Amino acid sequence: MTSLPPPTATNATHAAHAKGATKIYGTGDSEVRALDDVDVAFQRGKFTAIMGPSGSGKSTLMHCIAGLDSLTSGSVSIGDTDLSKLSDKALTQLRRDKVGFIFQAFNLIPTLTAYENIVLPLTLGKKKGDETWINRVIDTISLRDRLEHRPSELPAASNSALQSPVRSPANPTSSSPTSQRATSTQRPAPKCSRSCAALLPTSAKPS
Repeated sequence: MTSLPPPTATNATHAAHAKGATKIYGTGDSEVRALDDVDVAFQRGKFTAIMGPSGSGKSTLMHCIAGLDSLTSGSVSIGDTDLSKLSDKALTQLRRDKVGFIFQAFNLIPTLTAYENIVLPLTLGKKKGDETWINRVIDTISLRDRLEHRPSELPAASNSALQSPVRSPANPTSSSPTSQRATSTQRPAPKCSRSCAALLPTSAKPS
């Protein structure tokens, strides 16, 4: 990936942005430049689709912007936080508290119930959370009667919806790169995105 439309919003309206983002895998003859000096910004309260052929750098860009991978050079920020300045512990906490990931391959904990998977970020952060908000999440993704079920006992769409972890209304979730393992009969992302949008505060609804 070598170019994207330049940022047009101020930093105050950015959910995340990258400047001069470069990611190189390997060296010498085996070097692969997945990102080549990319500038891009994602505005708050908007959905953004990144499209391109396989191998063009879409997943690499998403991984780096979400703090799941680091750049070779350049910078990435979530809000006003420069990810390169965070320790591993601080970066882990930021991902847990401020970023939501929706994977097309279900990355759920198989030994936990549906309810335990929903509140896992809160559990890891040793927080109880807002019961009213948690119940709103449960009802939005239609899992009220399946809270004690394990992921293997849930339909595919419910598995995907469960990946939208509980956040406060002030911290909307964002989606992550999708997996190459998706099949033509297993594409719950649009429904899950609509569910996530329904949980956003009015001022942050995607336009």
